[in-house]
Amino acid sequence: MTSAQGPAPADGALSADPPPSGPGSSPATAEAARAGRRERGLAVLGCLLGAGLVLVCGAATWVSARVGAPHAESDGVAVAAPLATHWTGSALAPAATALALVGLAAAVAIVAARGIGRTIVGLLAVVAGIGVVYAALRVGLDPTPVLRRTDSVRQLSIGGSAEITGLHRSVAPWLAVFGGLLLTVAGALAAVRGRRWPAMSGRYQTRDARPVDAWDAIERGHDPT
Repeated sequence: MTSAQGPAPADGALSADPPPSGPGSSPATAEAARAGRRERGLAVLGCLLGAGLVLVCGAATWVSARVGAPHAESDGVAVAAPLATHWTGSALAPAATALALVGLAAAVAIVAARGIGRTIVGLLAVVAGIGVVYAALRVGLDPTPVLRRTDSVRQLSIGGSAEITGLHRSVAPWLAVFGGLLLTVAGALAAVRGRRWPAMSGRYQTRDARPVDAWDAIERGHDPT
């Protein structure tokens, strides 16, 4: 007695369970997280480089000139020779140095903040970067009005405007402008894309060692541990 048997299934027809795919293991989710971390790193790096460049330029000489006391052709009074004077960026554009410190703080806050807080930090970095560009451009394009407001020139301006000759500008103001642009771009990146970036890892966040009611237990003489 023979029993009829159907054809054996082919190897290709064998059913196989699909690989598990959860939200945490989704390739698209993992790639989005990696992209967010890359963008966050670029924003932090841009803030650090931009602000650091402005601070370094602030200690450098921006303008050199010879400053002399005012005198008329017919006064017949001997006048001292003009003094060679050098001005640093922190003396001519102190606002740029202060705003660069804001950029350094923004680099830290971008990592620590999340959501709308990161957007606000990015906007602050943009404002700081624009302020740096404006302050540095004022000196880079025409430093004379800024020089006349410095103490070294005002001290020689008694009886008229001091004479400023031999004006020489260094490249430092333009490097500060570049640093301000870097800070602006990094802040804009954080403001536009920051809400999509992953938050700081939990191991870097502080945790309360005791519940809130531990103080009540201590006051009652009990050991909360």
